[in-house]
Parts: sequence; C-alpha cells; structure tokens
Amino acid sequence: MKPSGPSEDATRPAPPAWADRLLVWFCPLELREELLGDLHEQFDQQVEEFGQAKAQRLYVWEIIRFCRPYFLKRRVSDAFKPQAHPTNKPVVLGRQPAYQYTSSNYPTPAITDMLRNYLKIALRNLWRNRGLTSINLLGLSTGIACSLLILLFVRHELSYDRFHTDADRIYRVVKDFVNDDGSRLPDATTPPALAPALQREMPEVERVTRVFPNWGANYLIRYDDKQFYEEGLYRVDSSFFDVFTFPFVQGAPKEAFRQLNSIVLTETMAHKYFGAQNPMGKVLKVGNLGDLMVSGVLGDVPETSHFHFDFLISTRKIGGNIDTDWGFYNFYTYIKLKAGARIAELEPKIQALYKRNNREATNQFYTQALIDIHLTSNLKWELAPNSDRLYIYVFTVLGLFILLIAAINYVNLATAKSSLRAKEVGVRKVSGAVKSSLIQQFLIESIIICLLSAVVAVLFAQVFLPLVNELTQKHLQLLNTANVTLFGWILLTAMLIGTIAGLFPALYLSSFKPVIVLKGLKLKEKGILTIRKGLVVVQFTISIVLVAGALIISKQMRFIQSARLGLNKEQVLIIRDAGQMPNATRSALQQAIRQLSGVGKVATSDGIVGGQNWTNGMRAKGSDKEQLVNFLSVGYDFLDVMGMQIKEGRNFSAAFPADTLTNGAGKTLDQTIGSTILNERAVKELGVAKPLIGQKIVWGRDGDTTYYLNLVGVVKDFHFTSLRSEIKPFAFVNSPRRQLYFTVKLATDKVSTTLAQLENQWQTFVPDRPIQYSFLDETFAKLYMAERRFQAVFTILVGLGIFIACMGLFALSAFTAEQRTKEIGIRKVLGASVGSIVTLLAQDFLKLVLIAVLLASPLAWWTMSRWLQDFAYKITIEWWVFALAGLLAVGIALLTVSFQSIKAALVNPVKSLKAE
Repeated sequence: MKPSGPSEDATRPAPPAWADRLLVWFCPLELREELLGDLHEQFDQQVEEFGQAKAQRLYVWEIIRFCRPYFLKRRVSDAFKPQAHPTNKPVVLGRQPAYQYTSSNYPTPAITDMLRNYLKIALRNLWRNRGLTSINLLGLSTGIACSLLILLFVRHELSYDRFHTDADRIYRVVKDFVNDDGSRLPDATTPPALAPALQREMPEVERVTRVFPNWGANYLIRYDDKQFYEEGLYRVDSSFFDVFTFPFVQGAPKEAFRQLNSIVLTETMAHKYFGAQNPMGKVLKVGNLGDLMVSGVLGDVPETSHFHFDFLISTRKIGGNIDTDWGFYNFYTYIKLKAGARIAELEPKIQALYKRNNREATNQFYTQALIDIHLTSNLKWELAPNSDRLYIYVFTVLGLFILLIAAINYVNLATAKSSLRAKEVGVRKVSGAVKSSLIQQFLIESIIICLLSAVVAVLFAQVFLPLVNELTQKHLQLLNTANVTLFGWILLTAMLIGTIAGLFPALYLSSFKPVIVLKGLKLKEKGILTIRKGLVVVQFTISIVLVAGALIISKQMRFIQSARLGLNKEQVLIIRDAGQMPNATRSALQQAIRQLSGVGKVATSDGIVGGQNWTNGMRAKGSDKEQLVNFLSVGYDFLDVMGMQIKEGRNFSAAFPADTLTNGAGKTLDQTIGSTILNERAVKELGVAKPLIGQKIVWGRDGDTTYYLNLVGVVKDFHFTSLRSEIKPFAFVNSPRRQLYFTVKLATDKVSTTLAQLENQWQTFVPDRPIQYSFLDETFAKLYMAERRFQAVFTILVGLGIFIACMGLFALSAFTAEQRTKEIGIRKVLGASVGSIVTLLAQDFLKLVLIAVLLASPLAWWTMSRWLQDFAYKITIEWWVFALAGLLAVGIALLTVSFQSIKAALVNPVKSLKAE
C-alpha cells in the first residue's frame, strides 16, 4: 500500500521517492523510522526557506551522505525484529510507514566499526614507531621479493614441455651403451629403425616420431639478397605434429611435408627472411639441401621446451632407407601412448623389440617422461643442455630461509619493543579489553605490515626482474595476466606470514598484567629473552651456512677455471664451414692462413674438443673387452695446435701415408686401414698390451672382415667434458675426407688484426659465404655456464639473507642499548671507558653468533659435500672455510652491534640520568 498522510497535506511538496527507497534499502530496520522522520521534517523546513527544487537537491545529498558502511544493513538481534502481534501494527508518520518496537535495547555495533577501530590504532602505532616499522617493512619486503622471484623461476622450470597436448602421455626412448665390462654410458640417441617398428608392433603406442638435429652443422640459407648461417634446422617425420603441439600460424600439419622439398619455419625466421611478405610458397636456398619451398609457419618455440628449432624439413631428405637401419645412432625417438596405456608395461617390450633386431647387442633401452627431461636428464647427446632438480631444491630452500630470517626479525623486534606498549596494554585491560581483542589488535598490525611488505615486494621484484633474467638467461614475467592468480596467492601468503609471525608477539603482549605495567614495575623477560636469543641463533646459523656454501662454491669454480685440462684452450680459434669447399680450395686456404704473421699453426678436424665429437665401439686385437670410445678425425698438426702432450710414440705425419684412414680394399679378413692415437684412459680401458706402440685396435667389422688401426701414439689424458664427469676414452684418427673445421693457434696478442687478416683470406677463397669462427675457451666456458649462473644467484641470495639478518640485529642492539641507558650512564659516571661499554653491549650478541658458528659448521659441511658429489674432480672441504665463514659472521655482527653500542656509550651520562 502506498503511504498516505492527512488530507490537508496531500498537496504539500514531497521529496524524491527514489531517494526514500534508496535509504530504506540501505538503512538498518531499527534506524529507518527515526531517520526518515527527521529527514522529512528537515525537507519541509527547507522547502519554505529555499524552495522545492533546492530542497529536493539537498534532500538527495543528505540521503547520499547516510550511505556509509556503518549504516549498511546489519544483523538485528531477535529483540528488534518486528513481532507478529498487534503491538507491531504499522503506524503513519508523515508519509512513510514505520514499526513500533517492544524492546528498547540498542543494537550490537557493526563488525566494520570494530575492524575500523583496530585499523586506526594499528596505523597509529606503526606510524608512531616509524623506525621499527621501516626495518620490518624493508626486511619482510626484501624476503618476500626474493621468494617471489624464486617462485617465478621454480614455476618456470617445472613448466617445461607441459604446453603440449597430452604431455603426460609423451615419452622419449633412450638407451645405455653397455660396455663389455658392464659399465654403462647413458645416451639419448636411438637408431632410426626403432620408430617405425614401434608404430607397427606396439598396440599401446598411438604415434611415434623421430627428430634428427643439425649435429653441429651450419646451413647457409639465402633468400634474395639475404643470407644467414642457421643452426636450428631439424629433420622430423610427418607425424611430428601428431606427437607435439606446435601451433601453425600459416599452413596445416597435414600439408607440411606432403612435398619432399618443403620447409616449415617459425614466425621469427619468417620475419627475418621475408619481412612483411607472405612466406607461404616462397623458396629458400638451404646450403647443400637445395631449394626448399615454405609450406608452413609455426609460432616460435616456447622457451619452456627442452629442444628448440627454427626450421623443419622431412626426414626423407636424409636419403637411403633409414627405416631399416638399426646401427645409425643419431636419431631421437618420441612416442605418444594411447589413453590408459602404461609405460611400465611397454618398456620391456621395447627392449625385446631391439633384441630381436640386434641379437648380439647389449644396449639397454628405456623411456623418459617428456615433462621430466628438463630437470632429470643429463645424457650424452642431449638436444640442449638441461637443468637439474637440485637447483630447484636449493633455491626453494634459500627462499624459505630468507623469508624465515625476515620473519624472525619481526618477532624479535616486536617482543623487544614490548616495554613501550606495556602501559597501553595495561590501560586497555583496565578499561575492559579482553585478551582476545588485544590479540586481534596485534595480529591486525602484523598482517598490515605483511600486506604492505607484499605490495613493496612486488615493486622490488619487478625492478630486479631484468637482473634475474640476465643471470638465469630466462624471460620471466611478473606483471602480466597469466600471473593474476599468483598475486592472490601472494596476498594470502602475506596474511599467513603476518598471522604466524605475529601470533607469538600478540600472545606475549596480551599477557601483560595491568597491575605490574601501570605501577611501572619491570617486566619479567626471562622466558621471552631466551626465545629471542634462540631466534637470533637460528638467524645466524642460516646465514653462516649460506656464507660457507658461497665460499665453497666459489672455491670449486676457481678450481674448475684453473684446473689443468691437458690441453691449451687459450687463443685457439675454430673456423667453421671448411667442409663445404673443394679439397684444393681448402688446402690452399689452410696454407694461406698458415702464412699470416699472427698465426702459429693450423689444423683440420671434423669436430671440436669440448664440443662436437663422435663415438665408436673399439677393442684391442685379441681382446673381447670392447668399449665405446669418443673420437675425432684430425689433420697432422691438430695435437700440436691443441697443446696436447705425446706420452709415448709419435704424432700423425705426412711422412707416414699409412696413418691416413681408408675404406679398406678387397675382401681380406683382416685389414689395417689407418693409424690411431689414444689417450691414457682409452689404453687402460681397452686393455692394450705392452709394448703399446704397434698394437692393433679393432675399428669395426663388416661381415667376416675386421678393420684394424695401428696404434702409433699415446697422449696424456685431457678433459673434453665438464669436470663433473671423469675423463673418458678418446681416440684420434687421420682422415682427409672429414675436414669440417679449421683449428688455428694464434701467436700474437693483436687478435683483432689477425682476425681481420683471416676474414680477408676467407673472402679471397670463399667469396660467396661469410666466415664463421669462435674461440675454444668459449666452448669450454659453456660447459660450466649453469654452475656460474648458480654461483651468481646463490651469492646474491646469501648477501640479501645476511643483510636482512643484520638489519634485525642492528635494531635489536639499538633497543638493548635504549633499555640500558641508565646503566650505561651510571657506569660512565663511575669511570667506565667507551671501549668497556661497547664490549659490555656487544658481548651478548657475539656469544649468540659463536653458538651459531658451532651449529652451522657441520650443517654446511654436510650440505656442500652433497653438492660436490656431482663433480668427479672437486676440492676438499677444509676447516678454514668454516672458520672464515664464522669470522665473517662475527665481524659483520660486531660492526652492526658496535655502531649502536658506540652511539650509546658516547651519550652524556648527565642527560641519560636526568631523563631517568
């Protein structure tokens, strides 16, 4: 029913009805009658004073002013609800209905009022103690920022290869080469015949595909006037896109390799060669592969893929019948299982399939889950260097440690500052505050600090993200739509940290007895002091472990950099693409390079020591002990260029034509087809009998024919892989047919001049192709790139952890000095020196640091021993490392505490005693 008033008021001006409805909707029921009555009465007065139009505007403004959270509809107690008896009949007041209530009780205040009050008090306290707030804010924000950046890195590492559809059903087939002595050499490659056999004979397999990488080759790709050397050209089966999910921007998977001379490229390569033109149907000239027509364009390969490519062509471009070849271990095989199939049941069948086709072979085949390759696989011939799950664990623990140090700071500073809030707690308890409300108050302060720290942490993380990306060689992003849920988790984590870190101070502060604190009596801090000291010990134990770890990692890296490799990698230049020119041109160019004043020696090879090399099964004549041996085909001066030392025998020489590797002749059962030089490890593993020189080494077999190499020399062992691995057997053979690289020993410090001369000579002999070169020390540096990145990130995190710990110690020492102001003044009046007072204040903290040193040393030793286990060649952890870490911690703590101690000791005792 519409409200109505007396008949004489029917024509009186009325306020806007929509405004009344708004207030009725917004306002609690128990306040509605009073507010509407007062507002209507005020409206009538304003109509007479200002007129109807202005009175209506003022009325609307008053309604809007009442729309506040305080007036939001609240839960009314039962006593205020309209009763279903005659006393609650609607009555007419002006022009609005109202209710008459039987109770006169006032409603319970809104929860928003209580929270707002807590918030005001919390902000006032935080502002009053700005110094303490700043230290807590900086420490917590630094800790949260570090943890956030570590979280981004860890999440990125764990996301590898998960972008593929049904990634959990995709596996890579790999194998172990098993030597005759039972030792194994894990290897990622498989023979090309394995894939079609799996597709035919294994019903659990949905699709199989093969990948054949460039194997170190560079392809000169041309389009019009553009030409570039490219490494990222892979050969794949047409089923590649049935197993992997690489979306097409142009073209379709079924049409990609319908034509033999087709090529698929990524968006970046399409823009590089064709600019704004449509690349579809365009023809690229690809090295010795000829003209290839673009049949598709893919989106760029995601960073979180364990292999990357720029161009794809069909495996049919390899030539020959690779589908029946079980001895060519240069392919990578990936399988996609049918839904519900179990890989554990398939693996034995794969091994049985291989044995049926290689009855004498001892290799063991198994599988790796695609999503596990990046963090768990470190096989020979990986398509790209992988990471290590150990780094995930280490960085996660570091992030938690830094966050723990920051939280300990907060707890220590909050409890140390308790005397300043004791009277506040006493007054509030006397005024009727219960313990639970005090706990809520202090928890809200803690949560506010953590929420503010989280906001600052996000800003810190964004500022330092480019540095993190540079150190880790990643492209991590923080402020993007994909991380919306991450920010929600950050806020929840901040609230959780605030609750956990603030709970102990809240319980402690709320436990003060008002009688004691209001009388000004000293609080008993024996229990809380013990806890505070324990937390400081925990902080510095963590810090010392991190410092000792950083020292050991640095020592190991220096050992790696200064280790004797058994070769000279300095000023050795590798020139690629030598295999693409005629023999006569290559020989002439080699001679021209040798004549340059800045060049010492020049040699050729088909690989790079420390980079690309080959493997072959070898054994000594008369022995059944076959071993897989790494080898390179090299020119006559290669060992001299590399600075390798001949231990026994001689080097290859043009004076001995029999040194050169040949294909053999006729059907003689035993044929010597060349000479070889072995390293010491190969001699030992193959069991070559003495005298070594002149012994025959089995190079291979073809039916009944056995091919031998004559052992003409032994070189001292040298490192050609990371020092994580032991030195492996290595052989050199002399083969003029496999001269793919020039290895040049520079004999001058004027490297830039010599490089310019080399480029001129190259252009003279090879005018249609640009020169490509790199330095050998760069190749070896890549072997330890992951370790150097780990060292840099670890050192920065250690520094941040110590910084946060010292901030807390600095503030804690300041409060300690403040609490002992009167004692310091009395001691100075009695003749105490500044030094004795500094010692007095610092000794308590130094005792805690020394205890931390004793606890941290065995923990650091155990942790770093586990890390060093991954290195075959490593340092010995010596006692002085822990002593140095302890001295650094003591020194840092002493400097931190001494600043406040000296400041307190220099205060005029008259002022401190007068203040007391």
